[in-house]
Amino acid sequence: MVNANDQPTPLDKPIKMSLIGEITEQGQKISGIALEYEDNILSGSNLRQLYRVQTTLDQQAPISRTVLKAYVNHQAQKAYQAKAGKFVIIELDTQDKNAIPYRLREENAQPMRFQAKDKNGKIISVEKVQRSKVPEYYNDRLIYTVEQTGLLKLTNGKTLDKTSIKKSASQAMIHTPYLDEFIAKTVEGNSDENQLAYRFYRPQLNTNQTYPLTLFLHGSGQVGTDNLAHLLSSKGAIATLTYEAGFVLAPQYQTVFDPFEPQGGIHWQTDNRLDLLLKMIDRTLENEPQIDPTRIYLIGLSRGAEGALKLLQKRPHFFAGALLMSGREANTLEWMEGNANVANLAMLKNENIWFFHSKEDKVSPVNGSRINYHILHDKLNAPNVKYTEFTMQQAGDNGIVNANPHNTWDAVFNSPEIIHWLLAQRRAIKP
Repeated sequence: MVNANDQPTPLDKPIKMSLIGEITEQGQKISGIALEYEDNILSGSNLRQLYRVQTTLDQQAPISRTVLKAYVNHQAQKAYQAKAGKFVIIELDTQDKNAIPYRLREENAQPMRFQAKDKNGKIISVEKVQRSKVPEYYNDRLIYTVEQTGLLKLTNGKTLDKTSIKKSASQAMIHTPYLDEFIAKTVEGNSDENQLAYRFYRPQLNTNQTYPLTLFLHGSGQVGTDNLAHLLSSKGAIATLTYEAGFVLAPQYQTVFDPFEPQGGIHWQTDNRLDLLLKMIDRTLENEPQIDPTRIYLIGLSRGAEGALKLLQKRPHFFAGALLMSGREANTLEWMEGNANVANLAMLKNENIWFFHSKEDKVSPVNGSRINYHILHDKLNAPNVKYTEFTMQQAGDNGIVNANPHNTWDAVFNSPEIIHWLLAQRRAIKP
């Protein structure tokens, strides 16, 4: 029966609101909102004009979020096109300054002393800061307000009046694809105190199917004890997942110097940390028989690229392929360079490695990647080693989103060409 006297009516049930997160080149951001109504919505492919979104931090003046799209879906997730359902998905611009749900607290801000070499090759002591950044969520301090600024017709015939919904951006209430499925774990060395924390991602498994395993090694900026910063700071841990389902290991070490091998180097340089990585991998392979042993991949950025290269040296002919971004010269100890040579890189002659660096890099000078590539490609005639060098004059050049030439991984993790190359590599297993 047609209702000839259609009038806006109040809700029978409150609208449920959830926040949708996304891992970007600049961290985790709130990229969408899902509103669950009491019944299906009649018209819903373009509802952008109907919604206004604002944030309030610490009860300060509200700041608007930019609404890109608003449409109906059958679940509380983004979609490529609208689908009949009772959810309205509001997509937000991740470039908004108020899109990040946390602040970054600096740690390791005081100078530390390291060994280095002067221009004559003499070992000297230098002071350097190895600053790291730890995410601290605003939680209840950050409030999202969504205004439905007009009328909304449901399929049951009801017309909903204008309304407003509020929700705090607490960490647990932000639903971020992939990130939410990473499980916190630890691996121990020779003593219970000698531990390496890591995150583990297991895809939804199909019977009689095998999957790749990717190991992601973070840089010096993600040193810490939260077992989270390395997942948020870049797309490294999820780089392969948007292209193919697979397993991921993402470890995080706690201190610049390894207390269980204080003279063995810094960051990923120590044999102790490399042994912990290999133990973590071996344990995962033992527990997960659906991992394809011919498809174990290695991704490292900055100090993680340095560690990945050492891991390749420590266990050659094991990894199917590696992406190494903005790393240092092979076999660097603390800041003492000049140690790479044919002898200590010969075992990598047949590895599939792709190096990346920006020539303007001031954090990790480009010469390190050039030397590694020169030895492998030119002296050892390694057939499967590649090198890409970037020029960066401004943020955005070559897909490097952050205004820092060191961040070549911005370009790498956003490149279908590069990720497809990695996932196409296979390790030959001798019978």
